[in-house]
Amino acid sequence: MNTHKLPLKRVLSVRCPMCGAPPRTQCKLSTGRPSLQVHFDREKAAAKAGPPENFSHAAMRFAWQNMLRGFRGIFQKG
Repeated sequence: MNTHKLPLKRVLSVRCPMCGAPPRTQCKLSTGRPSLQVHFDREKAAAKAGPPENFSHAAMRFAWQNMLRGFRGIFQKG
């Protein structure tokens, strides 16, 4: 898992397991002030999470699931 090549936007897309900072916000120091760097564990979590899904893939997955749900309703024995 190579974490030093991840862009900051991708690292910030996950919640920090160390300080609990929500996605799209900087990590916090123990004093509560924003940190200049992200925690290493957050970088590992971002690398493990994989690339984010783009909007078109999410829309196609949603449409496919709804279509399958509709077919199941038609062909189920009641």
